[in-house]
Amino acid sequence: MILAEMKNKLSSELNSEESKSIIEMVTGFDSMGQILNSKKEVSKEQEKEILEILHKRQNGYPLQYILGKWSFMGNDYFVGEGVLIPRDDTEVVVSSVIPYLRNIDSPKILDLCSGSGIIPITLKKMFPSSEVHALELSEKAIAYLEKNIKFHNCNIILHKGDLNLLYKDFEEGYFDLIISNPPYIKQEDMLTLQEEVKSEPTMALEGGVTGLDFYKAIVSKYSSKLKKGGMLSFELGENQFDDVKAMMTEKGFVNIKEFLDLGNIQRAINGTYLL
Repeated sequence: MILAEMKNKLSSELNSEESKSIIEMVTGFDSMGQILNSKKEVSKEQEKEILEILHKRQNGYPLQYILGKWSFMGNDYFVGEGVLIPRDDTEVVVSSVIPYLRNIDSPKILDLCSGSGIIPITLKKMFPSSEVHALELSEKAIAYLEKNIKFHNCNIILHKGDLNLLYKDFEEGYFDLIISNPPYIKQEDMLTLQEEVKSEPTMALEGGVTGLDFYKAIVSKYSSKLKKGGMLSFELGENQFDDVKAMMTEKGFVNIKEFLDLGNIQRAINGTYLL
């Protein structure tokens, strides 16, 4: 089978971008290379590998895990089973804190539930003089976090363990920013997720019966770790803004703002700590 025929076969089952990405991974030909080599024979080994990948995709296995890398805000990150896949939604929360950080010399930042490291690494690359801490519990996710930190050559302080316990290790009034994309899907909604999402780790997705368990824990245990005037920022699930805002208000946060995603969903929240 020639490359053009294989590409047509894939495109009949998947979208064109997925087809290009899979062929590039297996053959090494980028988009232009696929055009220039369209009449080149695909080896039996390559054909077998491509068809195996197609079968996985047809059964809902994530493309990102197959490729082993995915892009977030212009940079590639290693991903695989056991770590949350980077999504455009998280760009909303990262973008929301950039104007605030621009006004701080050498900001001290703590990211909770770091996963693959897209938030702490992005902020460290944007603000090289910052002191960035990343906290993660999952051993599988930590492996990708460490790999991505090394790949991007970032000096990030890694904390391994449960955020419900490790808060005791952090100094009061130390951080300028605490940021998190915590697990926020309700238990009952876990059963209705798309097949691709079901391949991702439950511990990175499920936020308890109401979806709010991690917000409650972080607001109660970590607010005092902020400097006066420091910022707490979260990615949100759908319809969670009012509940999280109420938690933050009760704990002494002011100037609480919402940030919308492209679908006009309240995707991020941040507020200023004044206690």
